[in-house]
Amino acid sequence: MLAGKPFKNLIFNLILFSTILRCVIAFYMGLGNDEVYYFTYATQPDWNHFDHPPLVGILIRIFTFNLHWNNAFSMRLPAILGAGINTWLIAECGRLIKSERAGMIAAVLYNTSVYTSMIAGLFILPDSPQLVFWLAAIYCMLKIISLRSNQSPGSLLLLTGFWIGLAMMCKVHALFLWVGFGSYMLFNHRKMFFNPNLYLGLLVSMVIISPIVFWNTQNQFITWQFHSERVGITDSGVNFKAFFTTLAGQILYNNPIHIFLYVVVLAGLLKSRGFLPAKSISLLLWCSLSLIFATTAASLFRPALPHWSGPGFISLMLLSAAYADDKIRLNRSRLYYTLLNCSAGLILLVVMAGTALIRFYPGTLGSKGDYKTGSGDVTLDMYGWDELLPSFETIRNKDIENGKMAADSPLLVHKWFPAGHLYFYAAYPLSLRIVGEGELNDLHKFVWLNRQNGNVAKGTNAYFIAPSNYFSDPATIYGNDFESVTLAAKIPQRRNGEIARYWYVYRLVHAKRALGKQI
Repeated sequence: MLAGKPFKNLIFNLILFSTILRCVIAFYMGLGNDEVYYFTYATQPDWNHFDHPPLVGILIRIFTFNLHWNNAFSMRLPAILGAGINTWLIAECGRLIKSERAGMIAAVLYNTSVYTSMIAGLFILPDSPQLVFWLAAIYCMLKIISLRSNQSPGSLLLLTGFWIGLAMMCKVHALFLWVGFGSYMLFNHRKMFFNPNLYLGLLVSMVIISPIVFWNTQNQFITWQFHSERVGITDSGVNFKAFFTTLAGQILYNNPIHIFLYVVVLAGLLKSRGFLPAKSISLLLWCSLSLIFATTAASLFRPALPHWSGPGFISLMLLSAAYADDKIRLNRSRLYYTLLNCSAGLILLVVMAGTALIRFYPGTLGSKGDYKTGSGDVTLDMYGWDELLPSFETIRNKDIENGKMAADSPLLVHKWFPAGHLYFYAAYPLSLRIVGEGELNDLHKFVWLNRQNGNVAKGTNAYFIAPSNYFSDPATIYGNDFESVTLAAKIPQRRNGEIARYWYVYRLVHAKRALGKQI
């Protein structure tokens, strides 16, 4: 059906259309909680960070031209460009294992999954660059198993280790690529264990991720402790609510139509595997199900986030593309064209409806009434934060002029959200120090930022900004640490003419002790 130039044209057109769409959305939609938080990785580069490895922060720094071009669009450019690269990569994987049509189907599936197309393809998260390296590693593995018996996989094994190492420098659970590849070799290709280049590839991965280990040895292995608490077994037993919540999230994140297709394909594998060589099926299943099963099993004991398993579904996309291509080739059914069209329609509907809701919904979807206005409305995470800066700057300038606050009076925060928004949209543009005081598991990276921002010195003042959708009373949190806590201003924010939330600006006067969490 597709050959040579038409295939390349179709892939190019898909990349062009999807990239333009993502650019438009990125320009008009504010940054979410996680995205602004990762801006801290860029402003304070390190070998590793509390939650994740450093690569996402490095990319943010590069694409914002060393933090001289800071906005939602520039922040998201690594994710947008990565999604375009991944569209080409998955198409090449599909063509390698089956046909050009299978490659095109895989590319469509990639761009109609909520996780790969939007969550990791638009928003700037560690997942965004990780998927580029994840797919590059999958491609190398598929090339390795497609070699003839007289061909050596030497350089491909080194490349596999290189790509997996980079994927782990985004999120450490890319280790599951080695788990999947190792399991494939154990059950299907044991001779590979005698190839010295396999161990050189492992060494390449270890060298690349050595900064993660180095940083953790300097910081009491805090990253390991944090993540082990998130996935470890608790004394409370099986948590069915968390399990079914995660399961529902996986269905929604991956597009319900995709999940239906994956179920059809996995059921078809029980009957026949003739649509692909057995070694390709085995490799893709190992690189998929190991991660999906592990993260889903973790949700039986603790709440788990649906996107943790996201990369595992890429291999299912390739299996499904090959399966659909086989059915189309045999003229048995046009069901798969219908599913692809419905999938594309659904993702466009979600994108357009979601963007319109965020930008134009009058007021708030959440609570109403002063201190709780907007509470529970997740759309406010990506709307209107740029309106805070001019109002707060006016208040601060008057306070400095009137002697109520000093020019170096910092902004005090106690949780990483909404601290991330306050940092990106207010403190950083004003060159205002931001100081974290609270629990480590609430502050995350903001504890390390204290090393460059200093503290709230005894006898000095600080600001505290409480958005009504995440309201916290500074008198309750810091009342014993300052002589007085007074409300300086109540800044209203409207959406489509209606009140969406308020920002409460407080003056915290004369600290009784030095504040600024350290580790």
